[in-house]
Formats: sequence, C-alpha cells, structure tokens
Amino acid sequence: MKYKEILLRNIESRPEQVRQDFSDEKIDSLAKSIAEVGQLQPIIVQKKDNHYLLIAGERRLRAVKKDKKEKIAAVILEEEISAEKFRQIQLIENLQRQDLNPLERAVSINKFMEANKLSKKDAAEKLGVARTTLTLWLNILEMKEKYQKEVLKEDSPVTLSHLSLAHGLASKSGDPSKANQLLDAVIKHNLSRKETQAVIDLFYRYLHLPVEEAVAAVLLKRERMKMKDYWDKGSKNNSHDSVRKLFRSFNNINDNLEEFMEVEGDLPEDEQEELLDEFLYLYQIMGILIPDLKEKSLEKMVNDIKIDSK
Repeated sequence: MKYKEILLRNIESRPEQVRQDFSDEKIDSLAKSIAEVGQLQPIIVQKKDNHYLLIAGERRLRAVKKDKKEKIAAVILEEEISAEKFRQIQLIENLQRQDLNPLERAVSINKFMEANKLSKKDAAEKLGVARTTLTLWLNILEMKEKYQKEVLKEDSPVTLSHLSLAHGLASKSGDPSKANQLLDAVIKHNLSRKETQAVIDLFYRYLHLPVEEAVAAVLLKRERMKMKDYWDKGSKNNSHDSVRKLFRSFNNINDNLEEFMEVEGDLPEDEQEELLDEFLYLYQIMGILIPDLKEKSLEKMVNDIKIDSK
C-alpha cells in the first residue's frame, strides 16, 4: 500500500460502483471545501498496468475535477483485488463515511452477501457493524417501492425504524397488507416511532384489532395530550378555574383507564355492568352541559371519530 498524488487523467472509475446517487449540489459543496482547506482524505485506487482503478472516493474525485486540479491524493493498492473484495472495501469505506442513502446501502450489502454466500451474522462481522443494525438496514428491500422512496425523502415521517416495525408486524401476523396499512397511516398522520409502536401494541393486545381502529385510538390520545398540555399551561395562571378543574378530573379518569387497560387488559364481567351504568350517567350529564351531544347517538359519535382519523 502506497500513498501519493496521482494524475486525474490516469484514474478510471469501475462500473460496479456502490454509490449511484451523486448530488451535484453536494459535490459543489465538497469542491469548495477542498479548494479552501485542501483534500483531507485520500481516495483509494488499485494499480492496474499504467493506470488506476478507483476503489473508493467517487465524490472526492468528482469534486477535485470540478476544482480544475490535475492531481489527487490517493492510497494505492498494488495487489490484485477480487470483485468481492472490491465491493467489501467500497462498502466499509462508504458505511464509515455514511455516504450511501438507505436504499443504496441495502442493495449493496445484499449484493455483497449474495456474491459471497454470507449470512447476516457473517456479513455484519466482515463489514464491522452489529447484526441488528444490518437487519434494520436490509428491511427496506422487503418493502414496496412507494415506502422505499418515502425513506429517502427529507420531509417524510417514514424512517428505517418505521419500516422495521412494519416488517415485524407483517412477519408476526402473517399478513403483508398489515405493513402497508401501518405505513400508510404513518405517512398520512405523521406518526412518530413511539406512536407507531403503540398502534402495534393495541393491535396485538385486543385480539388483532383492525389497524385503522388502533390508529384512531392513538390519534385520539395524541389530541388528548395536546389538550392536556393546553389546560395545564392555562392552570398556572388561573388554578381556580372550574372548567380547568373539570378537565383535569376527566384527564385523571382517562389516565386511570389507560393504566388499567395496560396492566389488566379486561374488566371482570361482574363489574362491567356497574361501569357501564356510570358511563351512561356521565354521558347524560355531558349531554346537558354540551347540547350538541343530544343531537348525536353514542354510536354515531364513535363512528365520526373513526372517520375523522382516516
């Protein structure tokens, strides 16, 4: 292995380049940086007769060319490198620099594994990453193109963690459509990873509750938390406000119900009727306080909430 400056005109890019997406804007930015402070990291090339084959550093090579330079700093590998070794070096270099987008990374790792007949465990060891991390990266390949593109968008709520949760849901339920339903909800309602996990927990806790109903429950909780924050802030200025006291009472009931559902799950049959009577009484009182409730049946109110969450 040698280190020296070599002529740009003697460098040839190999066709099996790992990285495929080259942003002109980012290359321009890198070119300006190199022009200002110099090339901080050499490219890696393989000596081949009277020229060099590029192993790693395509972005740096393009940036230096934009800066109108004739030479570039390079680490030169003089021994013969197999196609598999070439891809391994490229992968490790790009993974360390985080130069690949999630899809490029997954495609390249998958090709590397197939070419070398490697398990996830073996591939993780050769690439120097945890097996759980490698699995997370590869999940994107099992998703529809629609969701793969979502991960690449800067303003999309979908992350690799969301894909991992959706993949797990599809595997555990044996129904790939569940993953699509979940990810569609993530996109539509901007669900965080925590909210997405809450949807999955509800799905399994209540005998495979429909995904859309689990999403509606999570969205309802989101809105309740917003209102809780609103009233909590307002109570600092007026702690004796009767409406705020009433709201806090309802909030305490909701918290207790959620805690019971998480711990116990089901209400004993002999207590269901008593609780239902209390709920109906509360519903009648609310109908007096809020006249609009009188115009809607309880069933219609529940259906309206489900429709609003879709």
